[in-house]
Amino acid sequence: MESGAAESARIVLRQEDELVCQRLYGLLANRAKEAREVVAYLGPWRRNSTGLLGRPKPDALNALRRASRWALEGHGPPPVGGFSYTYTFRGSRSDAMPFQVSAIDHQRLQWAHNGITSRRDFDIALTTALHRAQWLAELYAGLSIERPVVAVPGELVPPRHGRLRDGIVGRALRDEIAEQLAAGHALRGAAAADEHVVPAIRAWASATAETLDHGLTNPDVGGGLRHLTAGLVRCEKRSVSRPAAVAGAYLTLGLEYLEKVEKQMPDHIEASGQGPRPAPVTVHGNVGAINSEVHHSNLVVAETVRGIDVTIQALQRAGRHDTAAALDELTRAVQQDPALADHRRPELLDHLADIAEAAAEPDRPRALSRARGAMAAITGAAATSTQLAQALGTWHDTLGRFL
Repeated sequence: MESGAAESARIVLRQEDELVCQRLYGLLANRAKEAREVVAYLGPWRRNSTGLLGRPKPDALNALRRASRWALEGHGPPPVGGFSYTYTFRGSRSDAMPFQVSAIDHQRLQWAHNGITSRRDFDIALTTALHRAQWLAELYAGLSIERPVVAVPGELVPPRHGRLRDGIVGRALRDEIAEQLAAGHALRGAAAADEHVVPAIRAWASATAETLDHGLTNPDVGGGLRHLTAGLVRCEKRSVSRPAAVAGAYLTLGLEYLEKVEKQMPDHIEASGQGPRPAPVTVHGNVGAINSEVHHSNLVVAETVRGIDVTIQALQRAGRHDTAAALDELTRAVQQDPALADHRRPELLDHLADIAEAAAEPDRPRALSRARGAMAAITGAAATSTQLAQALGTWHDTLGRFL
């Protein structure tokens, strides 16, 4: 992520928050104006509401009925695009109570619908409606909106503690995160061009959080991404004035967070026994000293074998014994077959790691694609390797069930 991208995203969100609040204050002003109009409408009838016999005039009764219906309506904070927000009245946080009509006032306002005939009942109902309108005019004019209304998340650091879930290969999870980063950056470019990508961005955020949940035991890692991108729901409902820009801003914050997760993956992998310093594993064949600090390539080979072994153990626990046995025998053949040149072994082990990854997660199309290419490479190597050819012949059908 380029420097300053996250702060630029927050500026976009703050600007949108300002626009939403302007709309809200406009709605409050309109509600206050409506209440003042009711006050002005009722005022003259207090002085000239009765006829010669002291009974309310028909026009006065009609005016009171209209005002009473208005006063009994569900007044409250005006909605704007589905946003929930908090407001204060004269500096104190308020709730729904200031908008509620008391039981006695509700009864008095209902009198207007029940055939008022006396001057006394008319005056009581008229006074109640007038006071209600005056109070609402004052209330709407005195409300203040607590900011922000549009969520502007601050910087969030992913939790460092956590492990890979059982059966998850660290390299595979790193690859998935890299794929999500690439897809997210492509969507960010489309959002900057004001393309209609809001549903795709929401789908990206959901899928990425699920990837983190599926791969790591700490739910707060995926929860952090959900927190940063929660405001995307407003973009798809067109609650904001610039959906693509606002969605792009939330996406930028999500990408910054995901890049931090990617940098922390070695910690999660090491904590799960798949990192560079877990207990040693047995590597067969002439691949050098595994624990040597000089021969980095040998450490890589050991790590590859360790990753395959983790997958084999997970497959065994899942009851997929044939697949586990196939991977185990092919791994041993690659390491032990004397007909294979030593420089070919690391390459073929990498291919086996791709096949193991696809075996553990057969629903991932990209993993399957890599595994098919890997199987072709191993089949080619088996043409000059008796032990590898024998193992491949034994287990080819087993691996072919998911490839």
